[in-house]
Amino acid sequence: MSATKVVQFLRPGAECSATGGDLKRGLEPRVLMLNPSFSAPGYMHNLCKALVDAGCEVELFTGPAFGRASRCWREITYTPRIAFYRRTQLPTYRAGRLTRPVWLCLRLAGHLTSLARLTASLGRYDVLHLHFPPALPVDARWLQWIRDQIPIVHTVHNLWPHGSRRNARDRQRLRRLYHACHHLIAHTKDTVRGLIEEFGVPPERISRIPHGNFRQFWNQERASVPALDGAAEHTPIILMFGELRPSKRADVLLRAAATLRDRGLVFRVVLAGAPFATIERYRGLARELDIEDRVMFHLHYIEEQQVPSYFEAASVVALPYRAIDQSGVAIAAITMGRAIVATRIAGLAELVEQGDCGLLVPVDDVESLAAALERLLTDGGLRRRFEANARRYAETALAWEPIAERTIDAYRNAGAAIRRFVTSDFAPTQHTE
Repeated sequence: MSATKVVQFLRPGAECSATGGDLKRGLEPRVLMLNPSFSAPGYMHNLCKALVDAGCEVELFTGPAFGRASRCWREITYTPRIAFYRRTQLPTYRAGRLTRPVWLCLRLAGHLTSLARLTASLGRYDVLHLHFPPALPVDARWLQWIRDQIPIVHTVHNLWPHGSRRNARDRQRLRRLYHACHHLIAHTKDTVRGLIEEFGVPPERISRIPHGNFRQFWNQERASVPALDGAAEHTPIILMFGELRPSKRADVLLRAAATLRDRGLVFRVVLAGAPFATIERYRGLARELDIEDRVMFHLHYIEEQQVPSYFEAASVVALPYRAIDQSGVAIAAITMGRAIVATRIAGLAELVEQGDCGLLVPVDDVESLAAALERLLTDGGLRRRFEANARRYAETALAWEPIAERTIDAYRNAGAAIRRFVTSDFAPTQHTE
């Protein structure tokens, strides 16, 4: 579907002919993009921009984190609206252990108020596209309440969101959320399978659409990282990037680094990202393993304009994760043409195998991780082949133009479920693969 062949949307109050082909109001679909916390900023920016390029009108309803992330982006063609957490989002991030519960309560109260205001304006849009619902019990009920007013599409970035306990209560809440939506988008085969087998979502209500590249890295304004400037020229860097959660197994990487040290390799490990466990846990393990001189800790939020610099400095990107559906860090590494060592799980295995851009190892296997890292650090020819393959895969398989087209197809399928769309000369399509 080209940008000029966009499905015609029937907005509230619009009239159509008996054949359903003529509309009395505009043709561009108006998208209410909803991501209250502005999670996955690079992904959201590129998706909104690609949809605008394909002929959509996109308004992104989000929080103040948008302003922090967007400062380095050269072109914003969609309309951002800071409708959530105006006074609570950033203070919540900075709050200490004692004050954080208070800020979270204030944030929830504001979330409810913002949803109420949003409900009153739903008639202005043709589809609601949801990402990362932050208050699952509230958001699932809200979607059930509004589902007869507007087609709802939800991108399931993780079948089980970060922090979920995976117990019966979480399962019930997620099932309510997934079944309240008219159509779901999943990035990987494993997520599609989980939606069908674990939550009973009919396959025809799911589209598998890949996570696109981070093309903004190629031309965005960037800031250097003084601690890394010139470091890779002298010492190879193994980078572990992003939110440092226990499931990402930084401890396995540190133990693999100790093995590499014992084998006489010269390298540095860089751990960069906001920690979701005490920092001392990682520093203490580095001391215990006697590799403090090999590890650089950048355990804080990494500003968007600095992100490309970390990947440019990296020789290898390590993802020793235990559980994840799809990884934005892996997408960033591929976008920047970096070789990957990752565990053989879900979307990571799918990405590395299809892109032929790295090596896969078993989960929690220190020896295998060390061997794979050693191979890429010592075999320059193999590493360069993976780097070239990574960039090529990012530019082709993860290009945003086809992703936007398939996303609009998902909007059509959602609209067909409640008879809110009118198609021109083709029926709703399905991409489950």
